[in-house]
Amino acid sequence: MYNLLQNVITESGIWNGPQFESHKFLLSDSVLQITQEQKTILENLGPAINDCLFGLSHIAIVAYDKDANYNRDAWRLVQKVFATGIPKMYHEFQKQNVRELPKLLKVDLMLDIYGNFKIAEIDGHNKHGLGYSTLGMLFRQQTHKNSLAFSGVVCELAKEIKRQGRNELVIFYADQERFYLPEFKVAQKEFVKHGIACSIISETDAKETDFKGALLLDIPFLYNRVYLYEALMSGYRDKEITCIIPPKPFLGSKGVLALLRNDMQNEHLESILKTFIKTSSLELVRSHIPETYLIGKDASGILPDLKTTKRFVLKESISSGMKGIFFSDEHSFKDAMKTAKNAKLNWILQEEVRNQPQKFKWYTDTELLMESSGWFMRVTAHFVNRTIADVIVTARQDRAVHGAKDCLQLGTIIV
Repeated sequence: MYNLLQNVITESGIWNGPQFESHKFLLSDSVLQITQEQKTILENLGPAINDCLFGLSHIAIVAYDKDANYNRDAWRLVQKVFATGIPKMYHEFQKQNVRELPKLLKVDLMLDIYGNFKIAEIDGHNKHGLGYSTLGMLFRQQTHKNSLAFSGVVCELAKEIKRQGRNELVIFYADQERFYLPEFKVAQKEFVKHGIACSIISETDAKETDFKGALLLDIPFLYNRVYLYEALMSGYRDKEITCIIPPKPFLGSKGVLALLRNDMQNEHLESILKTFIKTSSLELVRSHIPETYLIGKDASGILPDLKTTKRFVLKESISSGMKGIFFSDEHSFKDAMKTAKNAKLNWILQEEVRNQPQKFKWYTDTELLMESSGWFMRVTAHFVNRTIADVIVTARQDRAVHGAKDCLQLGTIIV
């Protein structure tokens, strides 16, 4: 089995050369088993989350419109959440094409001790993870050939691209995303298998003509050749450029979870949400989000009592991996909380989900197969057009779950 897994790694090129040290993880022939009941939950979550994002897209139009009556506190709060951590150039993008929603949606889930999915993040502005989801699928295809499984995120995206009458895709990445290039190449190879000509273009090498008439996976944040935004913005506005993930980065802000939950009990915010989002969808999504509060000088409403038996996690609204994450039982939490309260609106406080430990196998560097319990998971579900496309697991023997040399990258089967 080890050789089959190693063959996937070799063919993907993910560990080529110096990438072995920077992108290595533990190989495993384990998978996460999704029950039929859990599958149904994910299938129902897709349309409900989509309804929430659709409502938020409409809310953004009003919040950014200076001529609209949005000056009441709740509208100002919404506008600040949508703008926090996002370059000003993107504020113009966010107001355009209200009906455009992410065709690819990444949702990070935790599996609590009762086996329930809890939403840690709804990320409608992130192409990272596409390659690792593909690797998880390829591992699963080798180790569990005859098992029922999801079709795969690239497979579903290829169907969407062809539905649009296209057969090509451009993955445009910014200089600060260079670390993810090996992962993009994994996805590129899989797109080719499904009849999609996928090109990868860096910020450094990009020309304005590369974007004319292009279908982009997304428009990333640029910090060096920012003048490229002029061609990107005009092309997107005039619909000469289309995006699988539209340039609405507020749909990737953790602050949106606090808005949707409204644990602050802001009555005006509640009326806004109920006006733009179907109530049944809002309630379903809320039932999967842990208690979540906005933290900062611009936040308002009630906050939880941190002296209760509940444990909380402090998170930066715009962050990656475990950066900017502080647990309430850590010594660093108190100082981080003080920093967060003095910031404008850059943080959320979320009830910590008691992660259900799992038993997984993995191979050592000497190809020895080991097994132990105590693995904590982050379950990443990818949705394409409201439909669950695939699920991948990142697991570590530490509650701070993120990609690392001691983590597992696992696929999923349905039982």
